[in-house]
Amino acid sequence: MDNIIGSDNPFTDDERNLLRQVAGLIIPASNQYNVPGADDETIFGRILVLAAGAAETLKFQLEAFENLAAKRHKECFSNLDKADKITLLKDTTNSNFLNRMIMYTAECYYADGRVLESINLKSTPPFPGGYELEQGDWSLLDPVRKRKPFYKKV
Repeated sequence: MDNIIGSDNPFTDDERNLLRQVAGLIIPASNQYNVPGADDETIFGRILVLAAGAAETLKFQLEAFENLAAKRHKECFSNLDKADKITLLKDTTNSNFLNRMIMYTAECYYADGRVLESINLKSTPPFPGGYELEQGDWSLLDPVRKRKPFYKKV
């Protein structure tokens, strides 16, 4: 997946910054497993591409999220410490936003080759990677091929 071209990006710099921070909190980098966090440039670029499809909803949710941070902590989300950020994310009033971000983050994170290799999965498609498929008996399909069509031609 390619990154969004700057002119096509529906998010402002502040919104992208907030989304990146949230993605990094959902899946942080791990030195132990030598994997990037979801706020990694490549992974986050994929998240932005995916999130662009629901930009209007996300923008509304981001605004409500920032308003909640300001109301509770008298600070914007970016200025909060990690514990306060996590507490704010877990607040039930943000469940739609958090669920959406978890879905986007996980989908894009586990599509990254570095992450797949860290969990011993190939980052390439299984075919044509050398997997041999046992050839079956194609004559088993003959009754289906001989059957009269059961659909209406249009």
